[in-house]
Amino acid sequence: MPNVSTIRIIGAEIYARHGVGAEERAIGGRYSFDIEIDADITKAAMTDHVEDTINYQDAYELARDILTGTNRRLLEALVAEISRALMDRFPIALAVTVRLRKLSVPIDGVIRAVEVETRLQREAVEA
Repeated sequence: MPNVSTIRIIGAEIYARHGVGAEERAIGGRYSFDIEIDADITKAAMTDHVEDTINYQDAYELARDILTGTNRRLLEALVAEISRALMDRFPIALAVTVRLRKLSVPIDGVIRAVEVETRLQREAVEA
C-alpha cells in the first residue's frame, strides 16, 4: 500500500536580484519560499535511507541556486522553473507546490510581501 506523504520546507529566506525594473534587479531584495513535495515514502520508511525519499537539503539547494543564480522579472517565472526542476530532480515526487514571497516590495503602501504559488503534478501513467 502506498504511503503518500508531504515533505515541506517552510520559510527559507534568501537575498536575490529579481524584479520588473532594472533598478530592482540591480539592488536585489529579500525573498522567502516554501516547498511542498508529495511523494510515496513507502520504501524510505522501510529502509531508513535518504536515497529512497526526497532529500530536503537537495530540494532547498536546488531552489536557492535558481533564485540566486538567475535574474528574472516575474515571480511566476521563478516558481515555474523551481517546480519543474524539483520534479526532474526527484522522480518519486507526485506533485510539487512552490510558494515564493518577495519581502521587499517596491509599492507605495504597507505590504508585508507579495506571493506567487504554483502546483505541478506528475501526469498519471496509464498501464
